[in-house]
Amino acid sequence: MNPTGPNPHATVRRTTRLPQPLLRASAYAAAAWAIAFSLVHLYWLFDGRIGLPAGLSVRGNTALLVIDVLAVPVCAVAAALALALVRPWGTRLPAGPLTVLLWGTTALLLFHAMPSVPDWAALAVGARTASDLDAMSRFATFLYEPFFMAGGLLFALACLGRRAGRPEGAFDLRSANVS
Repeated sequence: MNPTGPNPHATVRRTTRLPQPLLRASAYAAAAWAIAFSLVHLYWLFDGRIGLPAGLSVRGNTALLVIDVLAVPVCAVAAALALALVRPWGTRLPAGPLTVLLWGTTALLLFHAMPSVPDWAALAVGARTASDLDAMSRFATFLYEPFFMAGGLLFALACLGRRAGRPEGAFDLRSANVS
């Protein structure tokens, strides 16, 4: 801090107006989301069928099998990224790559859910009904894609508090006491 007072020419960029507890909670919620999604994929990988359309098995579909094999570790890494925002060990990670990975995770999740937005809008205004959708579309529209959207929004909220190079006293999740 300048001993003569604050520098009137310095620009302070406000990065968020959300309260710190909300941002901390969203980072933990994003991690929980990623862990839950990893466990769902693991369950489906071991031929679990709950949550899948009737008659669909991940093991019976090579593309879905590959997706599930990849999704389990990817979700585990996403959980670690979210926790890096609020756990002390996260301060030891390089800020630039961590920020890119976090926002990349956010973008991937939100873009994944985007194809269902027209169906959600059509259902919301009454232009379509659930009976207009086939089983796979109902699965995607009502279960799978909303889960991706929720994950994307949780990661977006968590990322709002993550900016490198903040001015002294600016909000920073990683400076919070999280012991």
